[in-house]
Amino acid sequence: MNYLVQKFKIVFLLLRKDLKESLQNRTALIVIFLPLFASLMFSVVNSQQLVRDFEIGITGQKSSSLQQFVADNYSNIKFKNYRQFTAGKRDAAAGKIDALIVYEQGQTNSNDHYQIYLDSRDTINFFILKENITDLLQQYYKLDNQLNLEFAPVTEFDSVSSILPIWITVTITMIGLMLISGSLAEEKDNKTLAALLVTRVNIWQLIAAKSLLAVILSLITAFLMGLLNNLLAVGFASILLFILTVFLAALTFSALGLLIAFISGSQAATRSISTIIYFPIIFPALIADLSPLTQKLASFFPSYYLYQALDKLLVYRGNQFAVLGPLVSLSLFALLFYFIIYFYLRKADTIAD
Repeated sequence: MNYLVQKFKIVFLLLRKDLKESLQNRTALIVIFLPLFASLMFSVVNSQQLVRDFEIGITGQKSSSLQQFVADNYSNIKFKNYRQFTAGKRDAAAGKIDALIVYEQGQTNSNDHYQIYLDSRDTINFFILKENITDLLQQYYKLDNQLNLEFAPVTEFDSVSSILPIWITVTITMIGLMLISGSLAEEKDNKTLAALLVTRVNIWQLIAAKSLLAVILSLITAFLMGLLNNLLAVGFASILLFILTVFLAALTFSALGLLIAFISGSQAATRSISTIIYFPIIFPALIADLSPLTQKLASFFPSYYLYQALDKLLVYRGNQFAVLGPLVSLSLFALLFYFIIYFYLRKADTIAD
């Protein structure tokens, strides 16, 4: 009996050792927690309880009864009246409203005609709105058959340019999290950092150099991507704001990458941590428009504000003042990360190791 107890005790001790080592192994954490986080994010996306709020413009005579029906039955849809069709279409094209319904009354209810303009640049919302508006009107008329509905894109756009903000957001994030953090971690591993710090170079000069490297690489990459996708067509003012957006984003993500490199014990650990946090940082920005919950979640990540600024500048090409909010948020994130680096370096016993 004692023999079996000793055997089980050894197995338990080995199991405890393996669990402890697994918690210290970044690669194991990636394998375990990254799929879990991805599953969590997709479950949020697929949750039937998440209902996106939409603001829909409507124009046409005798549409008040439809508006009252929607107000009584749909808490997530708000109508905005337009006397002129052109004003409503202009707001839909600028992204100020999610869709525009043009109502033309027929001789009978079944002959009522609806011209519905949707923003086809936002693919997810395009199909959600198309389905919701169709169901809404069928319930309004209490019909099972298809109504006389005509869906149309609110404006013509270049499909390549519409995903350019995503490309640039992913690229700038990777430069900061992967390249800059890996560069500093490599210098720590091969003792280059220690050798530099015994010279007249101080750590803040090194941080400034790394940050500038991220800015230069981000600007070159983003500008080349933009030139290949008709960036010059957005106008001089928007190009200047585009450069400022990339500049602030590069500082933000390079600061985050440097922070990762400083707190990590080795180059391998830096790469593991960068990989772990890359997906959680980039994914919320891409799903922000699905629901109020995902939008609130995304607001805690700098990638969301980078994507929003680029989307307004490159896709919607509307009022330049609309990007001021995202730019201020990016600036605050950059300051926050650099302040964290500052306080970490003040408390750290050593920097080069």
